[in-house]
Amino acid sequence: MKTSRAAIRYAKALILESVEKNNLEETFSDMEMVLKTFEENTGLSHLIESRVIKNSIKSSSLLLVFKEVSALTKSLIRVLDENNRINIFEIIAYKFIELYKHHKGIQSAIVTTAAPLTKEIEDQVLDTISKLTNKQTTIFNKVDTSLIGGFVLRLGDIEYNASFKNKLKNIKHEFNKNTNLSII
Repeated sequence: MKTSRAAIRYAKALILESVEKNNLEETFSDMEMVLKTFEENTGLSHLIESRVIKNSIKSSSLLLVFKEVSALTKSLIRVLDENNRINIFEIIAYKFIELYKHHKGIQSAIVTTAAPLTKEIEDQVLDTISKLTNKQTTIFNKVDTSLIGGFVLRLGDIEYNASFKNKLKNIKHEFNKNTNLSII
């Protein structure tokens, strides 16, 4: 938990510094690239989380991997090295992106469906969410065939479950509650 709090503090400081230096968009694209690189290369995560490898080796490796990033992002890597926090670099990137979206009034919605959403339905969902919340929304579609049909919409802390799987579960629960028999 301390790591998460520290990552939030570094991400907030990075946002403030980016706004002050008028390169918020550049830093945002850097952090997106950092996250994508960590997702695609699990060995990089293992490198920075290792307790055996020295921080100087970790930071020099990160500076080599991310040689195309802005000076501000490179300076973040150096500061993390100096403060023995290089292991939270990936978390900082994630928290920065969250804070950036909040700063810009952008929210993310996750729609889980039994089959991939068509472009038309995705546009309708985006339009409806944007009208309800008065915020720009990005949508991510997850496919879970166990839902049978319907969808599960997750927007921040709110979840709306309109899946057939959930409806069947509720029917089963009501049936079991109202009888002495149980259904398997």
